[in-house]
Amino acid sequence: MNLKPIVFEELPVHDTCWSLITGADGKVYIGVCGEMTGGMSAYVVSYDPETEKVEYLLEVAEVLGILPNNGEATHAKVHFCLLSDDEGILYAATHCTGPPSGDVIWRPWNCWSHPVKHFRGSGIFGYDPKKKEVLFTDLFLPHEGSRCMAISCKRRKIYGISYPRNHFFIYDLNKHEVRDLGRIGCVNSLAIFLDADENAYTTDEYGYLIRCDGDKEELEEMGIQIPHPSFQNGFHNVLHDAVASPDSKDVYIVLQNFGGELFRYNFKKNKIQDLGKACGEEITEWSPTSHIIDDNVGGLVFGLDGYLYFAANLHEEKFNGPYLIRLNPENLERENLGQIAYQGKAADHISRASRDFRGDLYFAEVGNRPTKIFKYQPEGIKENKLYPSEGEIRYWG
Repeated sequence: MNLKPIVFEELPVHDTCWSLITGADGKVYIGVCGEMTGGMSAYVVSYDPETEKVEYLLEVAEVLGILPNNGEATHAKVHFCLLSDDEGILYAATHCTGPPSGDVIWRPWNCWSHPVKHFRGSGIFGYDPKKKEVLFTDLFLPHEGSRCMAISCKRRKIYGISYPRNHFFIYDLNKHEVRDLGRIGCVNSLAIFLDADENAYTTDEYGYLIRCDGDKEELEEMGIQIPHPSFQNGFHNVLHDAVASPDSKDVYIVLQNFGGELFRYNFKKNKIQDLGKACGEEITEWSPTSHIIDDNVGGLVFGLDGYLYFAANLHEEKFNGPYLIRLNPENLERENLGQIAYQGKAADHISRASRDFRGDLYFAEVGNRPTKIFKYQPEGIKENKLYPSEGEIRYWG
């Protein structure tokens, strides 16, 4: 398997990569985070597929003007909140799980009103990578982090979900104002996806699909629940990752729940199709030793060959960690391409994936130091050929 690690060696203590996108300029952008050490700051890093150069564009805490060692919960994490618009401008917002300097763990409710260890609030900023210029900064979610976001380019608005209160919000990029549409449950969804009209979709904590009408700016229930294991009632059936099909008629989604199931949602029919276990054996009963990570599925991305690629943790395999899987959408056949590891060491799991203009695929790692992304070149990709950029940008984190 043609898998190449891109290691962020200049950030040796950072341990997770959550956001991973391809920008309008064809470069790959990554939110490099540090969650297991107190007093750290996230970075936005770029990788140029043409030159294979890694560039550490900015330190998030410095951009926001909040020192990472000031005793507060830190801006050490850009979760699924790194976006690119059609003009190539990047937008990112911070999440709250990074502990204060000297601490090893941080809890949002315990420290909500703590005079020092509170989280000041999610910081959002715009950045022009061509000019290397920060366009604006704003602290817009008091005491809360931003868990996931999507961008409506035509409306110049960002949809998002806050943590820990789990409120759905809309951020106006022209006015720099936030509109809170209310709480959608007590468990966060980790993804928002868009339809062709740039309406936003996510789930409540029981897997019921919710849509935000982009024109009305109102939430509405879609009347369908994503299937859940027979030994559960659907609680924690929240989105984990989502990718649009090449024709944009469907969205393939996975959940942050037991089972590792793969689903296909059709916009026109408003129907969910259960495609079965993403890869491996179906889980028919819950075990006290079960953990969500055992069957974690993430990093969904379509290749230029029309196949769906993703990473799956397969607990029945000897290798403890993620495997790269290729799925044929026509007949649903799966192929295990091999383990995702570097120097024999596996990641905890893969969080997100993206595709560059050549057709190479990228997968973001969670749970190693120094952290990294993996570059995979599918068979048949020509080394020196660039493909049109249309459809390459994913408008959600």
